[in-house]
Amino acid sequence: MNHANYKKLSHLLQELEQEKREIEEKINDNLLKIKEFDIYTASILEKEDRDFKVFSPRDAESIHKEEFERIKREKLSCLAENERLHQRRDILISRVATVKDILEEEKDLSNLMALSIQEEDRQRIARELHDTSLQNLAHLIHKIELSSLFIDQDPVRAKLELSVVNKNLREIIEEIRCTIFDLRPMSFDDLGLKAAFERLVSGINEKGNYEIDLSLEEVSCENNLILMSIYRVAKECLINIVKHADADRILFHCECKDNLCLIHIEDNGKGFDPNRPGEDSDKHFGISVIKERIALIGGKIEIDSKIDQGTKIRIEVPIFNK
Repeated sequence: MNHANYKKLSHLLQELEQEKREIEEKINDNLLKIKEFDIYTASILEKEDRDFKVFSPRDAESIHKEEFERIKREKLSCLAENERLHQRRDILISRVATVKDILEEEKDLSNLMALSIQEEDRQRIARELHDTSLQNLAHLIHKIELSSLFIDQDPVRAKLELSVVNKNLREIIEEIRCTIFDLRPMSFDDLGLKAAFERLVSGINEKGNYEIDLSLEEVSCENNLILMSIYRVAKECLINIVKHADADRILFHCECKDNLCLIHIEDNGKGFDPNRPGEDSDKHFGISVIKERIALIGGKIEIDSKIDQGTKIRIEVPIFNK
C-alpha cells in the first residue's frame, strides 16, 4: 500500500469514528428526552389535587389526554430512532475494527520493511569498513612494526616507511569521513537535498570519468526522513551505475511538481534484464532494497533497462507540506 492509499484509509477511519461518536451522542440525547418525558408525565399526575380527583368525574389522564398522547408519540419516535441508530452504530463498529486491522497490518509490514532496510545498511557499512578501513589499518600496523625494526639499523628506511604510514592514515581518515557522510550528509542538514545531490554527483565524477547531464531543483518537505530516503535511493542508483553499468554518460534530473518529487536517472551502460531473477538484477543492482525504500515513503519507481542499451529509472515520491 502506498502512502496516498494509507492516508485515505486513515482519513476514512477518522470519518467512521466521528460518525460513530455523533450517533452515540444522538442516542444519549434521545434517552435523555425519554427520561424527561417520563418525569414530565409523572409531574402532571402528581400535581392533581386530591379533592379534584374526588369530586371530578374525570381523572388527570383524561384531562391531559392530548398532551399524554403527544408525549407518547414523541417517546415512540425517540425509541424507533434509537433502534435505527443502534443498528448503524453496530455497522460502524465493525467497519472501524476492519480498517484498524488493515492499518495495523500495513504498519507491521512497514516496520518489517524498515528493519530489513536497516539490516541491509548495517551489513553494507560493515562490509565497507572491513574491506577498506580495517584491512588498511591492519596493514599499517605491520608497517609500523617494520619501521620499529629499522629505526636503529636504517633510520632513513624507517622514516620512509613512517611517511607511507602517515599518508595511508590520512586516506583511511577520509574513507571513514565518507562513511560518516553517507550515514548523515552534513550538506543535507545545512543546505538541503539539492546541495547533498550536488556533492554526491561531484564525488562520483571526481576523476571526470562521466559526461554528466545534471538538473536539480530544491525539494522541501516537513518530514526530513522522506528527504533522506529520497537521497539514499538516488545515491544507490548512481553508485550502481558506477559499479556495474560501464557507462560514460549519466543523466540525473530532480524536480518538484504538483507535490511530487520527480527523479529521472539514466545511463548509457551495458544494461541488464530487470525481469530476470538473479545476481545481475537483484543482488548487484540492489533493486529490492531500492523498491522497499520507495514503498516505505509511498512512492513509485519504474526501471527500464535492456542489455547493451543502458538503464532508465523514474522515481516519484509524494511530498506533503502545510
